[in-house]
Amino acid sequence: MKKLFNLLPLMIILVLTIIYQDKITNFIIERIIFSKAIYIEEPNQYSVNYNFKYVHSTDDFIADDKQELINILYTIFNNGSNSSQFYCHYNECLNDLDTITSSKNLVNINNYVHPYNNYRRVYVSSNSFGKVDIRIEKSYTSDNIEAINNEINNIISKIITSDMTTKEKIIAFHDYIIDTTYYDSNYLETNLNDIDNPSHKAIGPLFFGKALCGGYADVMAIFLNQLNIPNYRISSSNHIWNYVYLDNNWYHLDLTWDDPVTDNGENIKLTTFLLITTNQLEELATGYHSYDKNIYLEAK
Repeated sequence: MKKLFNLLPLMIILVLTIIYQDKITNFIIERIIFSKAIYIEEPNQYSVNYNFKYVHSTDDFIADDKQELINILYTIFNNGSNSSQFYCHYNECLNDLDTITSSKNLVNINNYVHPYNNYRRVYVSSNSFGKVDIRIEKSYTSDNIEAINNEINNIISKIITSDMTTKEKIIAFHDYIIDTTYYDSNYLETNLNDIDNPSHKAIGPLFFGKALCGGYADVMAIFLNQLNIPNYRISSSNHIWNYVYLDNNWYHLDLTWDDPVTDNGENIKLTTFLLITTNQLEELATGYHSYDKNIYLEAK
């Protein structure tokens, strides 16, 4: 009788193993084999360490739902990874991945990342087990980054003093970029979809004196990050601008609309879109600043 009792737990384990063999096999593949095969690069020096409402950094690269998938993609971009792997665990994960990486959803995730870690192109592949490989081509080269950092440091040495408040520093940089840059309306009319044009990036305002909204937003984001001021960019269907955390509140900041194009070519500097609330932005009713408040949650 004693031997029978000793065998009973083994028999129960055997029966359960047979019943749940598929789940056990999947668990071993997913949580042990693939988790060891997942490769994640360590965060680089431009990784953002802010707590946003829509996206969060994660150390779990097995996605069990859509939000975890979004957090994984954000973490990969935010780390500055050139390549990475993760695992899709829930049924619709690969479908969600396809939707996110082939639509503006990926741009929205990218807006929370330092411009230096932004992607130019993303290449995604997956296998039948749900293992995803992602390769990232960056928007900024190492030479771009070195040149931009040197120029921004040069600008800071000219216009920023130690006795300035954070707000005064932001205003000073806002004014400097507008005074030295014009909106690249010629390019807008001829070749807007050329992603390599410098007007789309911080290179434009800093070295060519011209920019489109992406260039204005990037150069301000780089400056804000250098001063450790929490920020991200907000995209509408046809525009992008900055969103800044200052004195315990969030504010919109749009260099593009504060640097209007004039009929006579005069360089005008406005402050209409300089550190304004969401209510103030909506009262201006430009038609260019409608955005998804389910993504940019701080800006509700």
